[in-house]
Amino acid sequence: MENNTKYKHRDYSAEWLHLLVESALDAVITMDSGGRIIAFNPAAENIFGYSREKVIGKRVSDLLIPAKFRTFHEKGLREHLRTGAQKIIGKRIQVTALRADGDEFPIELEVVTVKESSNPVFMAYIRDISERILAFEEKIDNYKKIKKILLQTVLAVSKALEIRDPYTAGHQKRVAHLATAIAQELQLDEERIEGIFFGALIHDIGKIAIPAEILTRPGKLSREDEYYLKTHCIKGYEILKAIEYPWPIAEIALQHHEHLDGSGYPQGLTGSNILIEAKIISIADVVEALTSHRPYRPAISLEEALFIIRSKAGRWFDKKAVMACLSLFKRGYRIDDADFSRLPLHNSL
Repeated sequence: MENNTKYKHRDYSAEWLHLLVESALDAVITMDSGGRIIAFNPAAENIFGYSREKVIGKRVSDLLIPAKFRTFHEKGLREHLRTGAQKIIGKRIQVTALRADGDEFPIELEVVTVKESSNPVFMAYIRDISERILAFEEKIDNYKKIKKILLQTVLAVSKALEIRDPYTAGHQKRVAHLATAIAQELQLDEERIEGIFFGALIHDIGKIAIPAEILTRPGKLSREDEYYLKTHCIKGYEILKAIEYPWPIAEIALQHHEHLDGSGYPQGLTGSNILIEAKIISIADVVEALTSHRPYRPAISLEEALFIIRSKAGRWFDKKAVMACLSLFKRGYRIDDADFSRLPLHNSL
């Protein structure tokens, strides 16, 4: 009685497995050691466009794999049979497959060995991910469009500030270019570099709240004028904080005049309390500002500006960022001839 029960249990298990494979939403294809198809479930028929009668006994590489990948597939199968190497066995991978109508499409594939012997049988679980890939690509396209609109909005605001303060025309763009180049030199991740680019493009937005007569007044600024001018960091933060950027844009505007030793403004932040984005933009800001004419002071030479940031490295400015900036200029970088072709969304500039 006991043996009979076990026998029936094994029969039911086989039947359940067959029903499970036949009703699966994913394609399930079974192959022998020669790569010939010995089972092809209904989902495989729907995905690949073949009836099982057309494929049974045929090689997978001849029907379901694009010609450019067949040699690679056959070589991998031979290597597995010869050495037992399992480069893809039991692993979920993404590859390109071929439909009956010749259309290539992306699939998610996992192959398992069903029978361990000198002539193993392989079972492949396959999922058509065409819609997932298309949805992902559409999401990327939409993200790029949103960033382009964001950039154009930022540039429009930046342009409005330049019209109000013609002496700083192009300042934010040049700072954005140099700051981004420094970030690239430091090999920061792409997302952070984009944040530095966008933050630098709008870091002086708070100056829109500063009286125009202060921004354009010739001669040395009074102490009161300097006080008002310094409030542009706080004003910029107040303008930007309500906007949900994917980067800390408002904090960059607030911190871009802070120094490592706490001697900067408006908060007197020190060291690690200052964003790396703000540390980099502050260096680019100083170099660009010092080498450009202002109503209240003449421009100085690039050599003098670079000497200043070098002498303040470690006290005011981040040492690594200063070294990266100096390295750029040593290799021929020119702040007055900035090439935007390597910067994020450069076609919008």
